[in-house]
Amino acid sequence: MSTSVALMVVKLNRQLQWFGRQMRPLIWSYSLSVSLILLSSLMFLLDPLLIKWLIDQILPKKDFRLLVFAVGGFLGVYLCRLGLSAVAEFVGFRTVQGLVFRIRLSLLEQMNRLSVDYHETIPVGERLYRMEQDVDQVAELGSSLVPYVLQTAFNTVFVVGTMFVLDFRLTCIVIPLMPCFLAWRRYFEGRLREASDSAQLQSSMEMSFLQEYLASVIQIQLLHQEKRETEGFVERAKVRMQALNHRSLIEILFSTCYMGVVALGTIAILGYGGHDVFVGALTVGGLVAFYSYMARLFDPLHAAVEIYSRVNRLSASIRRVLEVIELKPNVRERANAVDLVAPVRGRVEIDGVSFSYGNRHAVLERIELKLEAGEKVALVGVSGSGKSTLVKLLARLYDVTSGAVYIDGIDVRNIRLDCLRTKVCYVMQDTILFDRTLRENLLLGKPSATSRELNRAIEIADLEELLHRLPNSWGTPLGPRGNRLSGGERQRLALARVVLQNPSLLLLDESTSALDAPGERKILSSLAQHFSDQTIVFISHRISGLKWVDRIIVLNRGVVGEQGTHDQLMRGRGLYSFLQSTHATAVGDERFYPGSDSN
Repeated sequence: MSTSVALMVVKLNRQLQWFGRQMRPLIWSYSLSVSLILLSSLMFLLDPLLIKWLIDQILPKKDFRLLVFAVGGFLGVYLCRLGLSAVAEFVGFRTVQGLVFRIRLSLLEQMNRLSVDYHETIPVGERLYRMEQDVDQVAELGSSLVPYVLQTAFNTVFVVGTMFVLDFRLTCIVIPLMPCFLAWRRYFEGRLREASDSAQLQSSMEMSFLQEYLASVIQIQLLHQEKRETEGFVERAKVRMQALNHRSLIEILFSTCYMGVVALGTIAILGYGGHDVFVGALTVGGLVAFYSYMARLFDPLHAAVEIYSRVNRLSASIRRVLEVIELKPNVRERANAVDLVAPVRGRVEIDGVSFSYGNRHAVLERIELKLEAGEKVALVGVSGSGKSTLVKLLARLYDVTSGAVYIDGIDVRNIRLDCLRTKVCYVMQDTILFDRTLRENLLLGKPSATSRELNRAIEIADLEELLHRLPNSWGTPLGPRGNRLSGGERQRLALARVVLQNPSLLLLDESTSALDAPGERKILSSLAQHFSDQTIVFISHRISGLKWVDRIIVLNRGVVGEQGTHDQLMRGRGLYSFLQSTHATAVGDERFYPGSDSN
């Protein structure tokens, strides 16, 4: 038990230290908000004393002048309290927004650093929930928690001190009720924490499902699976509601026990205090003031219930945020990383490379390959042979399990990541476009590109017709994920970005799969001519049009099965010959090479 408590204390200290670091730049506005809240609380605590003075002194004497003075005092206290609360609320809101911005920015920067394995395994909805809901809870609960605690402590000290002054014996009757509350809090402690964690976990899972559902709703309609997927949502929503209801029930039971303690205190005050009034030991105003303070004594207890619930929610949210912040990317830049030496030639050497995803069986096994600078190479093979994995290792989206990948004689693990990303361009089959204009999507390849460079990229990617067809030409928004364009147009636009980026090593992973055969030949011919001095690695299942490359490498079950030119491999009667016959098309016998008249 002591070990688990010690671990909890260590985790809580770590969470508080992290939160303190986030709050440090906002400390002045935060301090102002806290000060205003405390002053507002002080104004609030003056009311019972004014009421006692009104009942015991002013009303019996029927002094109109003092009555006006008392009413003015009430008005002044009320206006001060209202003004201080308003300013404190505004300053607090600004502090919360500043804190949300800082935490969300740090999360976004961390996700930029995390490797592809994290982004491929963690659902978008889960990541989005942590960046939105968890961050909002950390900021809102965390920034208001300290003022709330200070306000509660201040009120408690002031109220208890004043109660002792008003009636020592009556206070001694009420104070012993406070341990009852502490006993109930201890009883509900673990239950509240578990209920809070469960509620946030189920909310996150529902968010992930909805994110995936909304991103795939058209496919769901085409598959006529709306009812089944809706039932899946209902199941998750029910579990989430049950978790939220359970958390609410635990909190309500805790609050009900607290209210029972308040009721006992009220009975004691009215009974014993009434007796003191009868015997003259306490004035009527004193009883009213004492009753008011008694209620306000239990306000801090009620606040303690709320504080405890907030701490549990805050701890769960901070823990979920820290899980992301403290993750170490599997692909990390080494401290002594260097830049590629200019000019980058794009010579590649793959030396005994093996790779596996996690604990699964090896996808690649001791691959040995050399690609000369400027060489045009095609990777072919059946699905699952390791083609995409190999180019991902070249782009260092993953690190090899064993062996090494060299570019211009430098191990890619020793190259600075920003330099590697600039000189090595990996174009995926699923083109990623943004809900921005055509020009803005293109400029992601080179923000400083001139109009001449943009037009040249459009020409190479064969997008002139699209440019003229779009209603606002360069300024036309392409819609979410570029859905205003066809699949082929999206891939052409991705290749136009590559032209602007001008890499030294170009990796094309099925990046022309949505084009028809003539369109693919035309664009590949243009790319080969434009990148005549750069190294190109091209993956395609459409192997009938690979006669233009310098070399074809056939992967089979994670090893190099054969390699050579198209004619050499056809004469070998191996896997490539089999794939060629299997995937033959109407244009399969057409001669294809950069600059040929067949285009």
